[in-house]
Amino acid sequence: MEDWYPGLEKKIVDQLKGSNIKDLRFFRIEEYLRNAERTDAQASGCKECYSFRQEIDQLSDDVAKAVHHPGAERRKLDSLQSRLNDHMRKGHDFYPPSYHTYLQSVYWTVGFMALAFLLTLIFPTVEKFVFYSPAFAIGRAGNWRQKRQKSKGF
Repeated sequence: MEDWYPGLEKKIVDQLKGSNIKDLRFFRIEEYLRNAERTDAQASGCKECYSFRQEIDQLSDDVAKAVHHPGAERRKLDSLQSRLNDHMRKGHDFYPPSYHTYLQSVYWTVGFMALAFLLTLIFPTVEKFVFYSPAFAIGRAGNWRQKRQKSKGF
């Protein structure tokens, strides 16, 4: 059982060789494999991760079918990914790469909107867009720093 993840990854990658890259990104196969690796690492100390590992193993034969054909396998894959993401985020503090960037962007936007509102109360003769425009610009600045991740290239 120690070499569970490498065997699973090889099995899924072999099944999906030659698949359309857009389909693999749409169905978040890389994220699925990352979460499977994390699940394998956490399975010894977490009962939920152990049960997720068994579900991932059961679905591993149908991943290619789920990507290529709509149906029950696709719904199972999507459901498993959603539950796995929720567990990893809540149970083990694994967040998506852009989570903190977007959260910080919201905080900055709301903070500068409140400041803009106060400035419109202090200076009522000045046009409101003069105060609100920088608030949106500063809030959006956090999104510009994101880096694109490289794909594994099935």
